[in-house]
Amino acid sequence: MKSKSSRSKVFVRVLFSVPLLLMWQGCGRKPRAVEVPPRPVMTEVVASRAGGRSRTFTGYTRGEVETPISFRVDGEIAELVVNAGDEVEAGDFLARIDTTDHELQVRRLEAQLSLTEVQVRQAQAEFDRVQALFEARNVSRSEYDRAVSARDAAEAQRETALQGLNFARRQVEHGTLKAPRAGTVIAVPANAYQAVRAGTPVVTLRTDRQMVLEVTVAETLAGDLEIGQLAEVRLEAFPGQTFEGEISEISGGLSGLSALPVRVRMVEAPEGLRSGQAGEATVFFTDEGHEGVTVPLSAVTGETGGRRFVWVVDPEEMIVHRRAVEVGGLAGDRLEIVEGLDIGERIVVRGANRLSDGQSVRLGAEVSP
Repeated sequence: MKSKSSRSKVFVRVLFSVPLLLMWQGCGRKPRAVEVPPRPVMTEVVASRAGGRSRTFTGYTRGEVETPISFRVDGEIAELVVNAGDEVEAGDFLARIDTTDHELQVRRLEAQLSLTEVQVRQAQAEFDRVQALFEARNVSRSEYDRAVSARDAAEAQRETALQGLNFARRQVEHGTLKAPRAGTVIAVPANAYQAVRAGTPVVTLRTDRQMVLEVTVAETLAGDLEIGQLAEVRLEAFPGQTFEGEISEISGGLSGLSALPVRVRMVEAPEGLRSGQAGEATVFFTDEGHEGVTVPLSAVTGETGGRRFVWVVDPEEMIVHRRAVEVGGLAGDRLEIVEGLDIGERIVVRGANRLSDGQSVRLGAEVSP
């Protein structure tokens, strides 16, 4: 029978031999590599867009000449006879306010004018009497001067009363609103029996049949625009239709904003087009030597520092590489690439934010630019 000391030695030898055996068995095996399948991606081949660059801006329609018409006096609207869409001629009656108070003022000033005319006649008669006595040396110079002053004061009062009366009469006339010229009523922002202040628009008249699409353009892009530049106009109210247009006006900057209002005149506006309808204008550029390269917005990724990148596919190794690019302006749902891409290169346009540099890919659907 083995002693306790012998059994302990055997246990120790077995304990140390187990790891050695496991190491010996593992030395002859190679670790299995985990294969990552290529990621499917949607791609597009970079191409030059015929006709050069283009940029699209959104806005709303309006008449090229729209005139808000208002009363020149305060009052309550007593009569309003037009509605949006009505055609009017120059001088047509549009609206009237209650001028009762102004008419009472006219009658009061007429009575005041009559009184001053009586005073003028009396002062003139007194002057004639004193002048005759002064020439006969029967009155002093001071009496003559007082007669002259009284006559001049009476005439001045009569002139003041006449001016007040004329002003009151004009107030009554201004209570009637007439069309300044022929046109179409496009808005009636007031109602009958509404109290309005002088200068508050009551009727908006489009006095020119020409229609424009008014868009807002960032100040950094407005430098590329010029009067007469061609554009294509699309309107939500007329889906599937495109209308020819041209830039007719580039206004000053909006207060507090780095943007400019720009008007695109439609060469031939469709029948039934009204002010305030939404649309977009695509402006075309014909810079010599500019390829007009654009890519979908989804193809461009960015960093916090402002740098922009696209993923370019290596056609031989079928891997992707991230490449920095310089971007320009928007062109509809696409983004202009100023520098960093060449015609004919294939880029990833879907799933770009899930890629890593050097990653294997396989081509899925291809998108046409």
